[in-house]
Amino acid sequence: MNCYLVFEQEAKEVVEKYKELSFKIEDGVPCIFGSLILSNEYGGIEDSYQVEIKPVDDYPNRFPLVFETGGRIPRNIDWHIFEQTGNCCIASPPEEIIICNSGLTLLSFIDNQVKNYFYSQIFRNQNGYFLKERSHGSKGWIEFFEETFMTDNIFNIEFGLNQIIQGKKIDRVSMCFCGSGKKYRKCHKKSYDVLSKLSLENVKLFLSALRETREYKLALEKKLLA
Repeated sequence: MNCYLVFEQEAKEVVEKYKELSFKIEDGVPCIFGSLILSNEYGGIEDSYQVEIKPVDDYPNRFPLVFETGGRIPRNIDWHIFEQTGNCCIASPPEEIIICNSGLTLLSFIDNQVKNYFYSQIFRNQNGYFLKERSHGSKGWIEFFEETFMTDNIFNIEFGLNQIIQGKKIDRVSMCFCGSGKKYRKCHKKSYDVLSKLSLENVKLFLSALRETREYKLALEKKLLA
């Protein structure tokens, strides 16, 4: 089905739930726009942002583009806004692919990823820094793999991605491949469950990109000199 048509159909559910948001078609492109209301823990209004949300050509396999249109967020990457295109940086590439492969809808995207993004902006305005902020660029998605594999050793991440590519079936009660001495089900099984949402081609792409990062090359140089 045409990605624009999917977006348009799902937009009906969005505007029904979020009364301050509206739907329009502009230059042939469907768009959700208006005020996104963010509630506090007591159900009152904590803040609101003016937004526009538009589909990309391969929606729902990738996130829609989200724009903050009220001019409240500086247009630079330190505030998680892409400077050239002006859209919000919602998640790292592997996280985005995993979420989309799990079954993305426009309503779930707004309920979770979009609102969390703007709650993070509120936190930064109040505290001067983002809570649990990921780095920009390749370092950000390396941090995702560090969190998923529960290690900051880049070679362990490389090994783990290779295990996925090789497609080895690991018994739940066997010892984990990472050498922790724990049973697989109590160690890296959850990591595999998360990363199983990535296609084999995606994993190969991220492994190849990992080996080209500055962080990997510096770690390799240090390892060779040790």
